Amino acid sequence: MNPQSRRQFLTRSAGAALGAAALAPFAAHPAHAAPTNSKWDEEVDVIVVGTGIAGTIAAIAAAEKGSKVLMLEKMSFPGGTSLVSGLDFACVGSPLQKEKGVKDAPELLAGDMAKVSGGFGSYERALLMAQTTARVEAFLTAHGVKWDGRLLKLGGHSVARGLSAQGGGAGMLSALWSWMKAHSDIQIRTKCRAEEVLLNEKGEASGLRVREGYVFSRNADDDWANSTGVMKTIRARQAVVFATGGYAQDKAFRSSEVPFLAGVVSTTNAGATAGSLKMLEAAGAQAVQLSLFRFAYPLPTEDMIWGMLIDPATGRRFMSEGETRNTLASAVLQHRLRNGDRKPFIVWDEKALKKFHNMKRLEQSLADKNGIDGAILKFTSLDELAKHYSTDGKALQESLVKYNELIAGGRDTEFNKPMERSGRKVEPLSAEGPFYTMVVTPRLNYTPGGIRTNEKAQAIRLRDGAPIPRLYVAGEASGGLHGQERLTACSMPDCSSFGLIAGENAAAEKRS
Repeated sequence: MNPQSRRQFLTRSAGAALGAAALAPFAAHPAHAAPTNSKWDEEVDVIVVGTGIAGTIAAIAAAEKGSKVLMLEKMSFPGGTSLVSGLDFACVGSPLQKEKGVKDAPELLAGDMAKVSGGFGSYERALLMAQTTARVEAFLTAHGVKWDGRLLKLGGHSVARGLSAQGGGAGMLSALWSWMKAHSDIQIRTKCRAEEVLLNEKGEASGLRVREGYVFSRNADDDWANSTGVMKTIRARQAVVFATGGYAQDKAFRSSEVPFLAGVVSTTNAGATAGSLKMLEAAGAQAVQLSLFRFAYPLPTEDMIWGMLIDPATGRRFMSEGETRNTLASAVLQHRLRNGDRKPFIVWDEKALKKFHNMKRLEQSLADKNGIDGAILKFTSLDELAKHYSTDGKALQESLVKYNELIAGGRDTEFNKPMERSGRKVEPLSAEGPFYTMVVTPRLNYTPGGIRTNEKAQAIRLRDGAPIPRLYVAGEASGGLHGQERLTACSMPDCSSFGLIAGENAAAEKRS
């Protein structure tokens, strides 16, 4: 969808209107009582907060069940972090798997997730997610999403099950929004921030207090100090669904949980703060696993294994390039504390680049269009490379010779690097060049913590462990599914599966 047609499609709130009342702190539990029916400013069947992949799928699913849906987006444009994500999709039982004869099962994917969860993940919810992925694939295909034809076996997965949509997350959303454009029962309202979950006398979520005409600010503590917009109450006759993503951009909140995250960069949507999490807690919901974290990189960690990782302070290797993303990030960040905050860099050759699984992101890095520290630089010689990074050229040369000897011998006796990934062998690097390098800078692009939910995607109340009636949470806004390490390509199935489940269950609620 081009920008002009998207602007025509979106029904925006009164962006120029500014409210006079300052934003009060989030309500203490229990939340404020809902207005009587005669005092609501607006009524719909289902309110979906958030317009990324989880919220969009939830909205479509609810509308197709006959609900009138209002989607709220606090930013000036929809899509959230999904819009800039690759959204590789681990799918069990896809047509592409069947075509290629790949044997897979939901239990196998749930088991792969459990292996990296550290015992913190929910196997039951992971299994339900895996069981739902084939239905999600059919849903997306039916709504115009196109797949690029690849079936990927990514790191940590027992079999090839990774799908990629044409255009990544933006391509998926464009297809879904094109479908929504002709559907009169779904409305997107941007620059409209949810302020408070309103509960009725039965403790059910019956609507939201919002601010229309809200203008997000990067220069303020937006969740507390931003007073833009006009207050309004919107009734949800059936349910409220939160699909507001994580809080990776909220440095104060994330560092209060994990201090060393204070200075880590994030390329998530600027609006990825902890406001919705705090709002749901104020409504009585339980937050879980807020001290967990997951790092990302400009290029997939699966492709780090083809190169040699160097500390610029010494010109030498310091760890295995085949580690998991969090282990890699922790080692790099802690190494920088000891080496004067010099960023390690990785060295590949042309043969290594051909092994990359995500050629689009590789092309973006080669063109210096892959975000913070995402550029791949080319050097004709090792001396030129060493000079650029102000590292010891002799030590770097020795490191390359030793690295190649270990790889050729089939065993990394220094750091125990795996010699194979996705059916392909790690090979020695060229001794003459050209060489390709990128600094390794971890980005906090996913937060595993969030609101506790059940298999129906209902928010769970802290007080008694019971579901909060008519309140659903899907995608990264929920917590407890993945545990200490989220397996590659499992954010998309999480968001889409529980977005679908939340939307269907919301639409099944009896209208009040």
